[in-house]
Amino acid sequence: MKEDLALTVPGDENTPTEKHLAPEFESLLFPPSLSFVASSSSSSSLHEEAETDPREIDPRWRRRRHPNGGQAAGRRRRLRPVQPRLRPRHLLLHQTPLNTFIWNSMIRGLAHGSSPADAVALYNKMLAEGYSPNNYTFPFVLTACANLVDAAATPGLGLAVHGTLLRRGFEDFDPYIQTALVNFYANSGSIDTARHLFDRCRRRDVALWNALIRGYAQSCRFSEAVQVFRRMQDDSDRIRGDEITTLSVVSACAHLGALDLGRWIHSYIGKNQMRLTVNLGTALINMYAKCGEIEAAFSMFDEMPHKDVRTWSVMIGGLAIHGHAREALLLFTEMKTMGVTPDSVTFTGVLSACSHAGLVREGLRILEEMKTIHGVSPTIEHYGCAVDLLGRAGRLEKALELIKGIPMDLDVVLWGNLEMGEMAAKEMLQLDPQNAGALVFLSNAYASVGRWDKVEETRETMKERRIQKPPGSSSVEVGGIVHEFTSGDPSHPEMNQIYAMLDEISRLRSAQEPRHVAGAVSFDMDEEDKEQCLAQHSEKLALAFGLLKTRPGTTVRIIKNLRICEDCHSVMKLASEAFGRTVIVRDRARFHHFRRGSCSCGDYW
Repeated sequence: MKEDLALTVPGDENTPTEKHLAPEFESLLFPPSLSFVASSSSSSSLHEEAETDPREIDPRWRRRRHPNGGQAAGRRRRLRPVQPRLRPRHLLLHQTPLNTFIWNSMIRGLAHGSSPADAVALYNKMLAEGYSPNNYTFPFVLTACANLVDAAATPGLGLAVHGTLLRRGFEDFDPYIQTALVNFYANSGSIDTARHLFDRCRRRDVALWNALIRGYAQSCRFSEAVQVFRRMQDDSDRIRGDEITTLSVVSACAHLGALDLGRWIHSYIGKNQMRLTVNLGTALINMYAKCGEIEAAFSMFDEMPHKDVRTWSVMIGGLAIHGHAREALLLFTEMKTMGVTPDSVTFTGVLSACSHAGLVREGLRILEEMKTIHGVSPTIEHYGCAVDLLGRAGRLEKALELIKGIPMDLDVVLWGNLEMGEMAAKEMLQLDPQNAGALVFLSNAYASVGRWDKVEETRETMKERRIQKPPGSSSVEVGGIVHEFTSGDPSHPEMNQIYAMLDEISRLRSAQEPRHVAGAVSFDMDEEDKEQCLAQHSEKLALAFGLLKTRPGTTVRIIKNLRICEDCHSVMKLASEAFGRTVIVRDRARFHHFRRGSCSCGDYW
């Protein structure tokens, strides 16, 4: 039982071997004798019975045995990489004398390899055999728990380990254990607990900072990830970030659209002479693309000496969401010429490019070639791009034919891209009665033809099922700080000035479009109320704030969590012309570059 992990731990017994090798904790690897067994049974698990004597697997097993047993074996661990998927039964039977150090060695190899479940099971066996875990054991066990956060039992298991640590008094003085605890709670979704533990730590090294920053980023709490990084820079110990730090912060910048901070991180990498790895370079490309700087993304791509399929895919996807379809297709061709094999993510970007540009023939050809030439089976995302492509081109019958031929369960998004009225709505509800997007789509479809009785009926259905439409939110970066706005939320301290700017935009619009009708609101109300509602859309609030707080001529970059509505799209075009600004909006589907009254999407989104 999970509780046994905390209740059955014997008393501590630190061996001389472990005390002697404590400074080498970070560099420990398996001894060659253990590697021989590991390499012969890479697919076995902890719970399998031994079918072969390890001495029969490799004759060197006998010769490598050292008269000093565990101590000599432990010292030789640095000679060869850790091998995952060991046969611990073999090791326990043939490594003598056993001690806690050897147990730690095996648990570590499994925890950091591909067998964290076996590491946990081996820890339990260690307890059952009467051996005592020590302060070096627990970081490995917690690492295994952190790598198993998808397993239902893992959170309880980690809590049990934490309870053991509290009883033994290890939590407060051992930095490795503190880092492992923060990492475990962050990975298991308990980021607030991770933060509580972090704040209690007196000594903070880069590994501890990384655990918290990465945890916030993985929990989609990107603003807090950035805040912790800023605090790390202000820390009196002058902690210097490493690749893990920068990867997490760059990812947060990409999601927030925090271009200024992203640029600073890029400079930080150079100043600290950090090696530009494929992972780091790809993350920077993604950040620049998602912050609206596609030219900077392409420059970063060209500078990278080594690229893998992820690098090419991110660049192709970036070109696609910015509306550069032809460039994306050319890069796809170059990728294949360079001998890089495209994967599923690559094809999502290529098909998305075709969809945004209306390249029907190319898109359908690529969808067919995915499986026949490249051996990649199309997923629901690929079919979604193809259906979107056909729907935008007005080829609804072809789109319906494609949907019916898909060899998998339909996804709501496929029907959401077609303007097929009630048929599409009914299909969506049949697929997922609880899907908010499906019901919102149905409500909007009825509103677009003035069937307000049906709109009200749909809204009542949403209330009965306790379904809420996700609130619209938009953010804009000003002076290195990301400001977030929610539709209809008047809480911003400068809301009076924001509303004054919106009034100015409204007056300019009335002068240009005296017959403008606010038809984008999907419920029945008079025109004055519609205008008031539309004026509070989050992207308009972000636009007004950006215009107020940035110098004339500065580009305003807005990140929107939902698809931009037609009315807001028109306002962005107007503002770009009236104020002489470039306005870049990233919505749920793509980028819109507004310049001199026009949008890069060609009003096709």
